[in-house]
Amino acid sequence: MYKDFLIETKDALVAAGITGRHRSHSRNNAVSKIRGMVDDDIEARFGLSGIEKYTALEVLGFLAQLTGCSPDVEDLAGEDTVDPVRTVEAIVAGAERLRDEARRGATLLAATGHPTGMLDHHIRVVEAYRDAGGKVIRLREEEKLPALKSRAEIRYVGDVGCISDGASLFHTHSSRPMEVMLEAEPWPDIVLGDHGFAGAAIERGIPTVAVMDINDPALAVAWAEKRDVIVIPMDDNRPPRLYEPSWRLFDRIIRRLEGPEG
Repeated sequence: MYKDFLIETKDALVAAGITGRHRSHSRNNAVSKIRGMVDDDIEARFGLSGIEKYTALEVLGFLAQLTGCSPDVEDLAGEDTVDPVRTVEAIVAGAERLRDEARRGATLLAATGHPTGMLDHHIRVVEAYRDAGGKVIRLREEEKLPALKSRAEIRYVGDVGCISDGASLFHTHSSRPMEVMLEAEPWPDIVLGDHGFAGAAIERGIPTVAVMDINDPALAVAWAEKRDVIVIPMDDNRPPRLYEPSWRLFDRIIRRLEGPEG
């Protein structure tokens, strides 16, 4: 039953464009992001130190190990791809880590830099985490944060933090919002996030479950350096309803309804 469910999840994620053939970014886009990151695109490093010591070829190698994409830096034609088996395996690993943390009542901080894609997904995972016994924290809620920009604040929707001006939620790659959040204490025991929200947590040694799109290579470097992160490779900006197969797998494992210990 569990193996059948994993196969169904994989097939559904491929059909939705969450994994498999990448519908949002070309191969050239992904490689260009790597070149920019190792050269001078500081924001693309997601707050992670030491990335400048790697070559574009080395970073692409890390990305290929995580996603199954081509490791050839000269291969720029057409679409890129993410191996759906690796995506499902990473979801399982991330869900098992969150399940184990919830069992011991650990604190979770969840945040997204892609509210148009990942917000509902993260909300569902957080709900399962709390129901399994975990604690959820909201750092710097309702505080104005002039260190970011005028009128900026962290707005929590379903216990998932997003950068906001009080009226709208914004897409961001920047690590600065999480860095500002982590100026408050106590720090969480574990983080669920993406983009710079994940990178800043990883940089501070906080265990992290991170969603990584194929053109967000900084998280692949953190993974290759064996930092405490589980990276889930998937498109991070598909219509929210299409992420249902992913959050349902998270939900079943965190609640111990599926899996070897289910």
